[in-house]
Amino acid sequence: MSLKSKSYALIIVLHGALLTAAYFYMPNNKLEFLLAELFLLVSLVLFFILIKKAFAPLEFIDIFSTILKEQEFSSRFSQTGNKELDGLMHSFNHMLSQLYDERHRLGDKQGILRKLMDALPISVVVLDYDNKLSQVNPAACELFGIIDGVTSIIDQPLQRINHPLIEQLMTVTLGSSKLISDNQGKRYRCHRSRFTDRGFERQFVIIQELTQELKSSEKKTYDKLIRVMSHEVNNTIAASSSVLRSCLYYSDQIDSDDRVDFETAIKVVIERSDSLNHFMQEYAKVVRLPKPILESCNLYHLLLTHKRLLSDKLAAANIELILPVDGDKISNISADKHQLEQVLLNVLHNAIESIESIDSIESSGQITVSFVSTPGQLVLQIADTGGGISAKHQQDLFTPFFTTKHEGQGIGLMLSAEILNAHQFPFSLQNNTDGQGACFEISFIPVILETAA
Repeated sequence: MSLKSKSYALIIVLHGALLTAAYFYMPNNKLEFLLAELFLLVSLVLFFILIKKAFAPLEFIDIFSTILKEQEFSSRFSQTGNKELDGLMHSFNHMLSQLYDERHRLGDKQGILRKLMDALPISVVVLDYDNKLSQVNPAACELFGIIDGVTSIIDQPLQRINHPLIEQLMTVTLGSSKLISDNQGKRYRCHRSRFTDRGFERQFVIIQELTQELKSSEKKTYDKLIRVMSHEVNNTIAASSSVLRSCLYYSDQIDSDDRVDFETAIKVVIERSDSLNHFMQEYAKVVRLPKPILESCNLYHLLLTHKRLLSDKLAAANIELILPVDGDKISNISADKHQLEQVLLNVLHNAIESIESIDSIESSGQITVSFVSTPGQLVLQIADTGGGISAKHQQDLFTPFFTTKHEGQGIGLMLSAEILNAHQFPFSLQNNTDGQGACFEISFIPVILETAA
């Protein structure tokens, strides 16, 4: 029962008691009893009116609270004719008008912000007060491969997104930027910052892909460097080798006791010069990489050729190269055969060297080749049982001239990436799910060969 109802009940009980008392104490005087009844009736009506007016502001406050709770800010209170109550109505209406205008302004801002986030090619992730996902724009959904819709990850921690970049994103400190890479050689600049929303701090992460800009800048730099170095080295080596080989013709004029040392020294210098020339030619391959000439080729046959080519090296390292059974039936693609051979050879060499680098009592390993065929796509997977990719080297993959080998040049992966990018074949290099070794994956568009009727 409300306070107003209790007040009405109390007044009715009091007036009822007074009426009963008047009935018992004025049994013989009807006029006085009628006057008492009339007085009590007027008093009851006046009390009802006063209670109604007294509780009217409380009723409007209750209605105002309901409006605020339901956020019906377009509602307005009408005038009652009561001066004091009309002042309260005016204040309520003014507050509702301000809340209505403020909500419209915030709605417009949020609408503009939402449209901007949807149109931005940069990935944006906004966190709430508890560092859980609050907003994820379409670019971020595409980057992280979120196909179930944003609602599936809202109100979840950032780690809920299953993507290789998330682990690196967690290392970006508040207020700083960091350059990170994924397992496909793509590079991103990540910035983590914060803003204040209704008095509370919230964080957001901006992820901008810089792959093309960095690759373009890097390519211009190392193209120029390699061309200059190749020109100077080749000119010097050509002249030096010619002179050194000419010197060998005069070895007969050297005393027999010194002749062997003379010839040996000259041959060593020539050999080192040829080695340097080969070294520069390997770098020059990246710069002089021609445009792919597409032709029909079979991945299985290319891999089988490489298996025969590397048979001695595989046997010496006690490594088994396993090719898929009947793989030749599904592995026809369109590519530059010679360039693709170079990619496969680099990948297999890296797999062999990764297995050889493991210090293990059981000095053996496996390289498993498999084809995953789906409608419109053929995925080649070359998995090894080597040491895998360390966390500190993950983001340096496919970086020009980066290598973990003591005598490596950093050419293999860089050249492979250049060839695959020129073919527009998506690729990735990542650790196996079982935690042993790594897997190089390349996606192709299969070619269906027509069979004779």
